[in-house]
Amino acid sequence: MLHALSLLQLHFLHSTTAARKIAPSHFSSSLSLAHRSSLFRRSFVSQWGRRESLRGHVSSSVKAVLVDESKEKVKVLKGDMWSVHKFGGTCVGSSERIKNVADIILKDSSEGKLVVVSAMSKVTDMMYDLINKAQSRDDSYLSAVDAVFEKHRLTAMDLIDGDDLASFLSRLHHDINNLKAMLRAIYIAGHATESFSDFVVGHGELWTAQMLSYVVRKNGQDCEWMDTREVLIVNPSGSHQVDPDFVESEKRLEEWFSRHPSKTIVATGFIASTPQNIPTTLKRDGSDFSASIIGAMLRAHQVTIWTDVDGIYSADPRKVSEAVILRTLSYQEAWEMSYFGANVLHPRTILPVMRHDIPIMIRNIFNLSAPGTMICRPAENEDGQKLESPVKGFATIDNVALVNVEGTGMAGVPGTASAIFGAVKDVGANVIMISQASSEHSVCFAVPESEVTAVAEALKSRFHEALNAGRISQVAVIHNCSILAAVGQKMASTPGVSATLFNALAKANINVRAIAQGCSEYNITVVIKREDCIRALRAVHSRFYLSKTTIAMGIIGPGLIGATLLDQLRDQAAVLKEDFNIDLRVMGITGSRAMLLSDV
Repeated sequence: MLHALSLLQLHFLHSTTAARKIAPSHFSSSLSLAHRSSLFRRSFVSQWGRRESLRGHVSSSVKAVLVDESKEKVKVLKGDMWSVHKFGGTCVGSSERIKNVADIILKDSSEGKLVVVSAMSKVTDMMYDLINKAQSRDDSYLSAVDAVFEKHRLTAMDLIDGDDLASFLSRLHHDINNLKAMLRAIYIAGHATESFSDFVVGHGELWTAQMLSYVVRKNGQDCEWMDTREVLIVNPSGSHQVDPDFVESEKRLEEWFSRHPSKTIVATGFIASTPQNIPTTLKRDGSDFSASIIGAMLRAHQVTIWTDVDGIYSADPRKVSEAVILRTLSYQEAWEMSYFGANVLHPRTILPVMRHDIPIMIRNIFNLSAPGTMICRPAENEDGQKLESPVKGFATIDNVALVNVEGTGMAGVPGTASAIFGAVKDVGANVIMISQASSEHSVCFAVPESEVTAVAEALKSRFHEALNAGRISQVAVIHNCSILAAVGQKMASTPGVSATLFNALAKANINVRAIAQGCSEYNITVVIKREDCIRALRAVHSRFYLSKTTIAMGIIGPGLIGATLLDQLRDQAAVLKEDFNIDLRVMGITGSRAMLLSDV
């Protein structure tokens, strides 16, 4: 290992100029922490801090402000003048789609526009793959780097031309050479630190932001691109989580804007910096979070998340064909649904904008006629749905295991719950749901299936003496479970919601393993068998949301008369549902030789 580290240090000291800028101390314990931070910070600033010379496209009016240092610094104006847009990877997945994004930006009449972009579709996965191959000493990482380069080169050649194209390709070559040097270092060491990994994977956003800014400028609108690592400062708060430092970030936003004043800004999503100026990320799917944070800092009038679906559905449309688009959601409802598996939003996106009552709009870039879903503070007596329902939507989490700790020795003993969840924390597992009997005889909780073995072993080790003494009778694991959550702010003021939910599950012959409900009553969560999940989801969605009357029927004898009846049912089903709230379902057709059954 020491030999590998010394080779790595030699590589950084004697390789390319770009490689020498990156601190070898990320792989070496021989340098002090302060020196390591200083080296990496100088590297980061040298590569990303002096970007005026690399841009080559600052307008003459901006240049005048930058040159005349005697003038007062330009300050960013905050408020309703700003609109914030976020475009995910599928929205910028090709040159044609990037042009579509530019058209949306150009048509936005807001006085100030800030656009947050992800890397092109699949590029982030490609960047992680580079790191994995280099760590595994797989020589194919070099050809994989070339594939990344070629993807962006071809896209740029289709989008821009002239000096802009030359400038971008020069920057792209520079970045690719840096990446090759860093990946070579990772190859030698056989390991990449989190900082190096974050630095590598963030390049996709940098290239997308630059290309989009060039396209917007090509269409006659002044536009700057922002590397958010210069502005967005975050503090790590867990292995897969960071917290934004709003005070420092707003200060740096002012400084950035004083150098690059523009009414249209294209910013990189997903990436940020630590207070020590070390590149980091907002973790997977963090571009939504970037847009929300920047929207809050600008006090924007709206943050629009552009994606490839028409909005947030009342249930997963892949599992429930009758799921409908929710026209409005409260912040709390959106938070609950994103936590319980609704993949339209990053779970933490709601928090920054909620503080300033900034609405979030979910729109489909491939279906501009769809109105989308508005997430905001609910108006009094608001209900955007045709059929009133106290439950706004349902979400599920699959591949869950239930852990049950029970014993008479737990009752009345202070600190038992703390010991249980302390053991869970020690193995780094995520607790999704908790349920406890009021007798304190048992505590059960749900964790991802992939983590349950480590959790069970930690609990048995922690309570070894209590298990032997009989104070705790068992630490039991129930595998192959799913979580079903019903979410709705109106549930808090509507009696009988729980009764209706469990009645629907009972009629569908679904057994409930565990139940949890917070005192806010915004959410009722149940744990069920994984094989029952889709059937349970359809049952509760139909009972609460789809219609007031569901009629199931079977056809015996699909001959001339039966076939005619089926044709009539097919033609009239939509009318019955729309005009009379009757959901007519054919559950079975049987003849003399065959039978067809449906579980929908």
